[in-house]
Amino acid sequence: MEPSKAALLVLSAQQGNRRAFETLCEAFYQPSWRFAMKLSGQRACADDIWTSVAKKLGQLKEPSAFRAWVFRAIYRRFISQKQGESRFEDSQPEHAYETPDLDTSLSILALINQLADDERHCVYLFYLEQMSLRDIANILDVPQGTVKSRLNRARSQLRAMVNEELAS
Repeated sequence: MEPSKAALLVLSAQQGNRRAFETLCEAFYQPSWRFAMKLSGQRACADDIWTSVAKKLGQLKEPSAFRAWVFRAIYRRFISQKQGESRFEDSQPEHAYETPDLDTSLSILALINQLADDERHCVYLFYLEQMSLRDIANILDVPQGTVKSRLNRARSQLRAMVNEELAS
């Protein structure tokens, strides 16, 4: 969805237009929920995070930055829950981070899941959500140079993992 169209829908939704809100949800639910799921590793937590962010639409001051705002709000909500709730510490994620079997298939997603959180989040937003470095920096609340460094480090680590698996 074009940023200008999203901005108009945000303004309309903030004024109580339910159809505008539903249209925004239809357009942005899947990618933003997937991000929440990647962060938390649990469907229930991803649902909670996404729902709490959706309820805060009225707090958005810059409608043209809606997409980045949603991802940043999800990231911040996840960090807040992670720091404040033991359910993130005591439970196992629903998905496993396993080394892929290269004889059957090379799963890039499985390799990405092996990266440290900072690098994994950057890779996910940059490659899978196709966000700009500026938007990622805004979402993660770090300088653009840090995003570039994390992406470069992630590429190096992924390259090494692939080479290691191919050598064995």
